[in-house]
Amino acid sequence: MAQQKESNGTWSFYGKLPKDENGKRKNYKRRGFKSKKAAKLAEAEFLKQNNHILPTRLKLNDLIVEYHKDAPNRIKLSTIKAYKRFEKYVISPSFGNRYIDDITTLEITRWINDISQNGYNNRIYGESSTRNILLHLSGLFTYAVDRDWLQKNPCHKVKPPKDPNKVIKKQSCEENFWEIEEYHKFINTVEDEYKRDIYEFMFLTGLRIGEFCALQWKDVDLINNKLRISKSLSAITTRITSPKTPRSNRTIQLPNRLVKKLKQRYIIVSQLEGFNDDYYLYKDQTYISIATLRRWFNEDVEKSGVKRITVHGLRHSHASYLLSNPMISELLIADRLGHSVEMLRSTYAHIYEKSRKNLIEYIDQL
Repeated sequence: MAQQKESNGTWSFYGKLPKDENGKRKNYKRRGFKSKKAAKLAEAEFLKQNNHILPTRLKLNDLIVEYHKDAPNRIKLSTIKAYKRFEKYVISPSFGNRYIDDITTLEITRWINDISQNGYNNRIYGESSTRNILLHLSGLFTYAVDRDWLQKNPCHKVKPPKDPNKVIKKQSCEENFWEIEEYHKFINTVEDEYKRDIYEFMFLTGLRIGEFCALQWKDVDLINNKLRISKSLSAITTRITSPKTPRSNRTIQLPNRLVKKLKQRYIIVSQLEGFNDDYYLYKDQTYISIATLRRWFNEDVEKSGVKRITVHGLRHSHASYLLSNPMISELLIADRLGHSVEMLRSTYAHIYEKSRKNLIEYIDQL
């Protein structure tokens, strides 16, 4: 259901009828009305004659309520939390009391461009946040279209605004990693044995920080030197969820030196009252929070005097170390990290470039 103004100044209405007995939907359009109101009334009469009961018109706030009724069955809690922030601070104040079939592509375009340039309600939104706001609004409209509450999505032709003066940064992992010598220099300065064991574990496994924090003793096979990664701690919701991608569900081999330390730790922690395999690997009944681990690491990096990287940089360092060895296949490395080979090549393109240069230097020695 929609109305539009024609080039000759008159109004028309158009849309699609419900599916017939063959499962097909027919388009309809009628022209020649003097006003939008006249076109809307004529469309209502047309649909009535075609035995189509008009759906109740929804305001955007009502649509948001409907959207969230089954959202937990479709979307991760961390994503839902981000969506609710967008709704509370930007989307609802702008369009909440508007009927969804009255919101136009033009006003959405102007609205999102204004947010990009000036922010909203004294809040500044970067390019990424602005794009995500638009994507969520579009998702709300798509939800309405799928349920025949709306004829078409007014966001479909709206392009996310871009900052023409933005300086594109290098990929984070290009600088956010250590060479093996830098890692050794850092780890040798960490005096706290508990923290040192954690950093070494993360470097030797290449786990994401959320994957590490969610590890329990039941995920470790100390007989076969294997580790199962099947969950992750969300930094946003602080809940244990499924891993980042389907490929992130994986089992990796553990190096002997790490297994030796884990066995020593197991002997100690298994003596704790109430201990069981649900205990977290480097904590107890509760996990180490991501914020705490980041704070520890940042403080220890600062003390070490080594190039500053993030905790996630330990994962990049692990990957870079493996990729520097031509005897290890891309597929093995990708599987270990929970990546596809294509993602591995894209993320660590700078390592491949370095390897190409080393290859030429090796050939020149002939």
